[in-house]
Amino acid sequence: MIEKWFYGRVSTIEQQEDRNALKKQLERGKNAGCDRFYWDIQSRTTEVREGLQQLINDLKISPKGTISELVVTRIDRIGSSSKLFYSLLEVLRSRGIRLIALDQTIDTESLGGELTIDILLAASKFEIKMLSSRVSAERKHRMTQRKSHRFAPLGWKVENDIYIKDESWCVSLLDGKRSFRVWELAKLVFDVFGLCGSVRKTCNTLNEMVGTPGKIEARSPDVKRKHLISAENLDSTDFSSNTKKTFKRYPWASLQWSPAGLKNFLVNPVHAGGTPFNVTTSSPSKGKQISHFDKWDCNWDTHEGIITREQHEQIKRIIRSNANNKWAATAGDTTNPFANLVKCGRCGGALTRMSSRRDRRKGDYTAYYQCTHYSLGRCDAKEMISSRSLDNQVAANLVREATRLASMVDFGEEKHLEPASVKELRETLAGLDKLPTNHFVEKAKDGISDQIASILSLHEKATKRSLLVREELVQMFCDREYWDSRTPEDKKRMLNRLVRRIIVDGRVLLGIEFF
Repeated sequence: MIEKWFYGRVSTIEQQEDRNALKKQLERGKNAGCDRFYWDIQSRTTEVREGLQQLINDLKISPKGTISELVVTRIDRIGSSSKLFYSLLEVLRSRGIRLIALDQTIDTESLGGELTIDILLAASKFEIKMLSSRVSAERKHRMTQRKSHRFAPLGWKVENDIYIKDESWCVSLLDGKRSFRVWELAKLVFDVFGLCGSVRKTCNTLNEMVGTPGKIEARSPDVKRKHLISAENLDSTDFSSNTKKTFKRYPWASLQWSPAGLKNFLVNPVHAGGTPFNVTTSSPSKGKQISHFDKWDCNWDTHEGIITREQHEQIKRIIRSNANNKWAATAGDTTNPFANLVKCGRCGGALTRMSSRRDRRKGDYTAYYQCTHYSLGRCDAKEMISSRSLDNQVAANLVREATRLASMVDFGEEKHLEPASVKELRETLAGLDKLPTNHFVEKAKDGISDQIASILSLHEKATKRSLLVREELVQMFCDREYWDSRTPEDKKRMLNRLVRRIIVDGRVLLGIEFF
């Protein structure tokens, strides 16, 4: 039996819950005669999506001729990335499957169809940039108008763009038979921190007081969200239950505290009468991250706080000083050569320095690394690896890799093939050359030529980078003594220049990924 498959996507869970947008897309697919339905609730800029990846994997293993069409409502439901779209299109072509957009008449097999797709994807990218620009402009406007943010931290709510205390009842404790309003509970957090003097101890004390577990519930590696629905189960599927909650804090979640969440709560200027701005930074590799609290901008005296400005500054001083204590897993002023490079081979999480010991005879420190997900119950890699063992295994791996590369052919004589995307673009360009000359054809040819030049430029840079890394490896690590004679600062510079990540499983180095 020949089947039709459908893919649907919305950006947020609110779109599904408020307007039933995803369900409507899938129902349109059902009316079009589709048998299987794949879906995602993620932004179009997110290229790695569970439902889309599941669709691509199932397409690759499907027998040729069993699927006739892949149906979407619009091209931008797949995404705004040309690379992502054409990688999916290549899989469809290899299986003889047509791509159908219900709201757009596009022939993906023709040159004009490909040009139309490129224009639609470019328009989608432009729309994303315009939305981002409008959001950024609104944030700047709110900052200059001294207005609050849309959402408030624990203890507060927003009315008329001003933070006010949340007077609703929150929790009752059996100990002392005390009941707290939300803002009173927030004030209690600061009182407990004043008694404990550290974030982790405060976190444990609060979790014990309100009866929440000290560790976050472990994720089961065997349970995966299903992003595949059959036509029979379409009406009974609850998308919200399969999707992570938009909010994972009170009142949508329990009063469980984590050290990272508690630290961000304690240093939030809202509690001292301020409104913070420019709290996060974005990068292509790491995405959006919270900056260090010393880098935040703030409008002060926008509302009445529950602590004073002096108390707020004192809390930040305590947190800064705690970061430099020996019991906070800091090995003096010693440089860590492996910072941000060591990853867990089981779960992919980062390894962090949990403790350190000082050798009294030699005076140097030995640090011990463990997967950060182990303490959260999300990984079973309990064993720690010492900095000495890691250093020895890294050195042995570098020497082994340098020896292997030295035995290969001369780097300058190596030939590198063009990327597959360039070959496809050249074929499209050759097809355009056969068409009668007109303004639109010439414009399309110029655009494709620019794309080819851009891809080749990036490919050449990546190739040169790879060759330089290999040459440096051969020159520096043919002898183990070179590594042993380097200072920690030198080792850190070399590793950051040559290595993408170091993969460890327990006490064993699994491998090193180079640039």
